[in-house]
Amino acid sequence: MKTLSLVAIAVAVMCLAGCASSTPQAAGGPPANVAGSWSGATVGSSGAFVSMQLTQTGAAVAGSIEIGGRSDLSGALNGTVDGNTVRFKLNSGYGSTGELNVKGNTITGFVGSSELNLQRK
Repeated sequence: MKTLSLVAIAVAVMCLAGCASSTPQAAGGPPANVAGSWSGATVGSSGAFVSMQLTQTGAAVAGSIEIGGRSDLSGALNGTVDGNTVRFKLNSGYGSTGELNVKGNTITGFVGSSELNLQRK
């Protein structure tokens, strides 16, 4: 009986050791390509024009965004791409952080409380 218990414990320890050595996968995968010019509008009754120009080096993103009538949400920006998620902050420090989702040539998401829907030009 003791021998069987010791064998069970040894097998459990080996299984746990094998799991501990596994390499974790990146949460978002490789960064999506977001470089280029994007245009569209905010979603809702205001429907303000939105223009965004982005450059990308690996996961780092820089560029600018203009949201019609919203100087608090417009200007130069820097951010990152993690998988299909773009997060950025205006360089001025003014305004909210943007969080956008990329799917091919479409970007959707929020900058502050404004929902955006953009297409790559």
